[in-house]
Amino acid sequence: MAYLEGWLRRAENEPQGEHTGYMLEIEVDMSAVEDVEGLVGDQLAVTGDVEIVDYPERGKIMVFKVSSSAVLEEDEPEEPEEATE
Repeated sequence: MAYLEGWLRRAENEPQGEHTGYMLEIEVDMSAVEDVEGLVGDQLAVTGDVEIVDYPERGKIMVFKVSSSAVLEEDEPEEPEEATE
């Protein structure tokens, strides 16, 4: 059985009937993944392990330490504006 801990929030702007309405946000350590900034905003599948990290300022935090990731769905690029004549 898996155990996750994170912040529960309502899903925003999801099509009706395609989502449960809630998201559980957890902190992830992406240090093992290259080009993380290029992945921000994409839907990812990640593998790794859950660890408890003791940060000096925040105390003990549960973190999902990612060992690999794969993009499932990229952000849709913005559509160019139509030219007016």
